[in-house]
Amino acid sequence: MTHPQDLAAKLLQARRTHTLLDPASLTSCTPANADEAYLVQQLVLDELGGCAGYKIGAKSPTAEPQCSPLPTTKVFGAATGIRRGDYAFIGLELEIAFSFSEDVDHRLSERPDEVIDAIDAMSVVVEVVDSRFENWRKADPLLQLADLQNNGALVIGDTRPYDRNFDFSTPTVSFFYGDQPIFQGAARHPAGDPRRLIAWLVARTLETGHSIPARTVLTTGSYTPFYLATGPGIVRGTIEGFGKIEFEIK
Repeated sequence: MTHPQDLAAKLLQARRTHTLLDPASLTSCTPANADEAYLVQQLVLDELGGCAGYKIGAKSPTAEPQCSPLPTTKVFGAATGIRRGDYAFIGLELEIAFSFSEDVDHRLSERPDEVIDAIDAMSVVVEVVDSRFENWRKADPLLQLADLQNNGALVIGDTRPYDRNFDFSTPTVSFFYGDQPIFQGAARHPAGDPRRLIAWLVARTLETGHSIPARTVLTTGSYTPFYLATGPGIVRGTIEGFGKIEFEIK
């Protein structure tokens, strides 16, 4: 990819107009590796007004994680809800997010156990999945990574103090769109214990000489199947022993 600015500009235009790009037309813009995709992410984020958090994910307990910043303008409390007209489509995923009470910088060890012990709060959240690509599931994974890993928004529900003894790997959850059940029962996180993703992000951030501001929202991947919402409705999710989220798609 010779000019990352070209792909960033196309992604920004697609976001503003809620139109979809044909991935086949972007051969010359496709990142060659993850580093190039992360560069495009940053160019997009700079135009969207800054970062309120990160989404982090891994496809298995041993897979290398990937991350994407969450634009400040696309992180909402549940009471705010979201508007259908702001997205090309609306996919829903129930997740857990974490945050720190203080800035994460060189003063915090890169040792995973110490990073995890420093977590201060955890929240029930729903990621709104959106894309700037036609047939997005078949788009080059590096294009998806450049496109903020298909992020549309993050909606935050109940938040409580961090409980290190909670079962983050296999909690019992329920997730509904209106009266339609999306998932009910014992869930399994694809990354195993999602807190390992927090440790990975902190190590990556400190390695590059950057920091993570206090209360940055760090969401860690879905416990539930992807669900495509159609029409207005109420989204409701519960993680037993933890908390709930409820918000409106208007």
